[in-house]
Amino acid sequence: MSKKILVLGVQQNNFLSFLYGSLKKEYPDFTITVPYYKEVDVQVAVSDWMYDNSSLKRHVSLINYVRAFFYLLFSRHHYSTLFFILFFEKKLFKAGHFLSSSLKEKSFFLQNNDFVSIDTFHFHFMQYSYLRSLFLVPKHKKIVCSFWGSDLMRTSDTFNHFFVQKALKRANVITCQSLEMKEIILSKFGRSLHDKIQINNFPIDQAVFNGIDDFTSSDREALNLFKKTYGFSSNKINVVIGHNGSPQNNHLKCIEALESLPNKEQLHLIVNLCYALPKHQYESYKTSLENAFEQTGIGYTIIEKFFSGNELVLSRLATDVFIHVPVSDALSATLTEMMYAGSVAITGSWLPYNTLRQIGLHYHQVSDFKQICEKLKLALTDFEKEKTLCKSNKALIRDFFFRKQIVEKWAEILS
Repeated sequence: MSKKILVLGVQQNNFLSFLYGSLKKEYPDFTITVPYYKEVDVQVAVSDWMYDNSSLKRHVSLINYVRAFFYLLFSRHHYSTLFFILFFEKKLFKAGHFLSSSLKEKSFFLQNNDFVSIDTFHFHFMQYSYLRSLFLVPKHKKIVCSFWGSDLMRTSDTFNHFFVQKALKRANVITCQSLEMKEIILSKFGRSLHDKIQINNFPIDQAVFNGIDDFTSSDREALNLFKKTYGFSSNKINVVIGHNGSPQNNHLKCIEALESLPNKEQLHLIVNLCYALPKHQYESYKTSLENAFEQTGIGYTIIEKFFSGNELVLSRLATDVFIHVPVSDALSATLTEMMYAGSVAITGSWLPYNTLRQIGLHYHQVSDFKQICEKLKLALTDFEKEKTLCKSNKALIRDFFFRKQIVEKWAEILS
């Protein structure tokens, strides 16, 4: 099987590498091109072997800018979008940005002969800014659109809905990770999309899980050093709140909910601001977290480090309790890794985790933030028994998420 895939939309490699790495291992004849992929941390770049960007023509000639201008001048789609921005949203600057971005994207396509050799165009993250170039794809080419979670559940503005709905109508296949997500797509964008939607999980980074498996009692010294280096407690119960720095993780509401917890001296609270927090919000949000932590009277650490490799494995093993109650989510890899490592997990009942319930994982759910204190108090009543129950999660996760069929289905979707 030999297919050429062009990846557009979100191009942050920590989102993409597990999917395309797994795909390339099973199907080495696949050619995967990601024009502008980005690494969260350049020191952990892993993309060279899985992406083939050598044939891309990045420098755009003046003649192709001119050709792009005339293409857009006669594009019905671009006129309808421009009119929507100008007359419904009434945003002149946004209209100008749309035109300039479209000109750059079309000229890039023209410079690369409209990517006529590509079989499938795969778009990640269904939001306007990641989908502009979808309408530049030649009409006879296959388009796959993949929802991740927050792109579906955290965006509700009229223009984004208008644009994404148009993109989904053009797509050949739409992917999501659960039956709940499929139902949201249908209710939000129309039942006519039913036959296009395929449910499949993204492959996970088995290196983290294998690292957890390989950890032995002789590695305890490395774990203790990790805790000391990054501010985890060596003699208290480490409670990690949220999986990154985004305020959508509801850190502040979680911290406030823990104020009334008895036996606070048993706990140490941790938030990692490693990424997903906009720079202009960073200092003010960090100060808000510090103030909230101080209010609880519980010891805390704010981490500002993106963990990778062995440190990522140790961060999972160092976590005793993981509170994961974001505004929305699909199936968080962090949550799965934490549960695999034996952490006690507390999640929101509003999250689409029916898959986790179906495979029988042991974790706690809350329907509002006040219940976090109750669930944590219950878990602490006999913490050793609670941790024993969590150990059963490892085998269940491996049996379900490590299935070869996940990669095989992605190969089918993208072919």
